[in-house]
Amino acid sequence: MKDAVITNIIRSQIVEDYLYFFENKEYDDVIGLFSDECSITDWNVGRIHGKDNVARFFSELFESVGDIEADITHIHEDLSGALTCEMVLQIDSETMLVADIFEFDNEDKIKALRAYKGS
Repeated sequence: MKDAVITNIIRSQIVEDYLYFFENKEYDDVIGLFSDECSITDWNVGRIHGKDNVARFFSELFESVGDIEADITHIHEDLSGALTCEMVLQIDSETMLVADIFEFDNEDKIKALRAYKGS
């Protein structure tokens, strides 16, 4: 149990780092957090698999938007290793409630990110 708690602390910091890099459109830092066999599921584009495709997704997203602001309201740490981050996300003039579910590999790289948009 102690190892799971320590792992979740590390992974919570990775989620916070991801959101910081995401807000600041720090492309290389965002991509560096993902495993080679990663995937993203997003409400706009569906499922994207593979680091090259995920990198292209972030590149196109960062080029297409101006300001990004993510305010974390809660991070739920599951002892299985998955983390859910609830946030208020503002992209340009659109404000939305979002829940991101992160899964990690054994090296604490993001292997899956599923983003869900609320109303």
